[in-house]
Amino acid sequence: MSGTTKKIYEFGPFRLDTTEHILLRNGEPVPLTLKSFKTLLLLVENSGHVVEKSEFLKQVWSKAFVEEANLTQQVFTLRKVLGTDQNGRQYIETVPKVGYRFAATVSKVPDEASSLAEKNPAEAQSVTKVEDAIPHTDKTIDSIAVLPLANVSNDPDTEYLSEGITDGIISNLSQLPQLRVRALSTVLRYKGREVDPQKVGHNLNVQAVVMGSIIQLGDAFIFRVELVDVRDGAQLWGEEYKRRLSDIFEVQEEISLAISRKLQVKLAGENGNHFTKRHTPNIEAYKLYLKGRYFWNRRTAEQVKRGIEYFEQAIEKDPTYAMAYVGLADSYVILGGYSDSPPKEAFPKAKVMASKALEIDDTLTEARASLAYVIANYDWDWIAAEKEYRRAIDLNPNYATAHHWYGQFLAKTERHTQAMIELKCAQELEPLSFIINTNIGRVFYYMGWYDKTLDHCLEVLEMDPNFCSARGLLAMAYERKGMYRDAIAECEKLVILSKGDAEVLAFLGNFYAVSGKNAEALKVIDRLKKLLKQRYVSPFYMAIVYAGLRQKDQAFKWLEKAYQERSSLITYLKVEPTFESLHPDPRFADLLQRIGLAS
Repeated sequence: MSGTTKKIYEFGPFRLDTTEHILLRNGEPVPLTLKSFKTLLLLVENSGHVVEKSEFLKQVWSKAFVEEANLTQQVFTLRKVLGTDQNGRQYIETVPKVGYRFAATVSKVPDEASSLAEKNPAEAQSVTKVEDAIPHTDKTIDSIAVLPLANVSNDPDTEYLSEGITDGIISNLSQLPQLRVRALSTVLRYKGREVDPQKVGHNLNVQAVVMGSIIQLGDAFIFRVELVDVRDGAQLWGEEYKRRLSDIFEVQEEISLAISRKLQVKLAGENGNHFTKRHTPNIEAYKLYLKGRYFWNRRTAEQVKRGIEYFEQAIEKDPTYAMAYVGLADSYVILGGYSDSPPKEAFPKAKVMASKALEIDDTLTEARASLAYVIANYDWDWIAAEKEYRRAIDLNPNYATAHHWYGQFLAKTERHTQAMIELKCAQELEPLSFIINTNIGRVFYYMGWYDKTLDHCLEVLEMDPNFCSARGLLAMAYERKGMYRDAIAECEKLVILSKGDAEVLAFLGNFYAVSGKNAEALKVIDRLKKLLKQRYVSPFYMAIVYAGLRQKDQAFKWLEKAYQERSSLITYLKVEPTFESLHPDPRFADLLQRIGLAS
């Protein structure tokens, strides 16, 4: 090996020897496949810089499709092997839709030091390590979370402003291509809580946290904001602003600009004088929009409907307010997708509103994502929907909802590897989103990996034991493993927790049936029929119970009703294992053909 230059890189407790192709942790070898080693080496050699996916594929692989899936798997494996650094951060960061970046400080041990170490370890101690001449992420800040402004005055009428201004700052900072910014839905869980910025930063895997408060004094407001470095708890910047409500746009931009200057990042191609275009010049319309979003973020049918009232009032004030139309589109998507309203009422309205928003501004990622959701879940035009999802992601790769919905779309069409890639992107952007984390487990469920589904659900339930979607999926995985007693016990508790949710009842009835408790299953059917008389309930839920009872004619009768009503739930028909007993029946293939999901 005399003709080979020996390179050794060190980071944290690790040493990477390029000649021996070995990774050591505290002197102990860490088993890696050759491709994992090559992937890690490429990251380490470019520490602090983004390595594009195409470069990985060029250096490590030579083929075309499975490459990206393999890369994702290699990164996943490396993250498990490396764990986190002393500050709780992952060594490998994802740059959505671009590639990956090695985040730790890397030292290169010169060849002479390696030789000395072999001959005389004591003498080797005197050889100084040479830092690679590259910028490392621990010397800069490239990730941030803006926590909801605390409503110090405790005025309920000011509450919507707290979230609205926070969201405005988040939107502005998201325009900075060098900065990863956590979404509002992720930081809202810290609203109204006393928090340690360092702990929050570590939980959200960011390097800085913005905290602040809002106080109302008559018709004026005082905003106090500070920027904290998570790594050492130091305050990097702090300011107080006294403004009237009419200055709300300016204060959001001032705060965003001050933060960007402190972080020394700026908009590509912009002079820094402004962050984002104002979607309306009308302050009253903007206030109404913020109130609409405040209620929309609560995600219950009742609160979403209240939000709709405010979005409509905002449009009355400014008929060209594109984001208010997006708010309406998102609201009807929620009502239709969660089966709180008949699909033929909710989805067409969502489509009209999203299209109207795009007529005003065709660059709105949120509108494109909502339009794609309707096209997939109501129109069942899978090609057009995928095109819209991709356009939405291209417009803003940092919009987690687009990745999330696109991931679900891909799962329904049995492209599970691609679905997992998109959902992992969404998870990177919103690491504490319960629904995104749960739906990663749901892909495992569709793939038949029920042990992985269980593990994933339990991880989510550690964060929130009462999160219904995760607990429901846990019960479904138990049933698939033949653990009927556990499945029924979980579902019976969930019926109480969810206040008699129709989907929970449907799966409880199915579990009763497949475990031989037909009488109990029939009681569930009676209960669902009573609900049908009170409010909208998707026929798909009735089909779930009848499938468990092996009453095929009844199952297909209710599936046909779901088809005729254009229930979005029927788009899960191909991958939902509950309906496996119906697969041999020619009516099943016919139904898939009409939905557009035939192979």
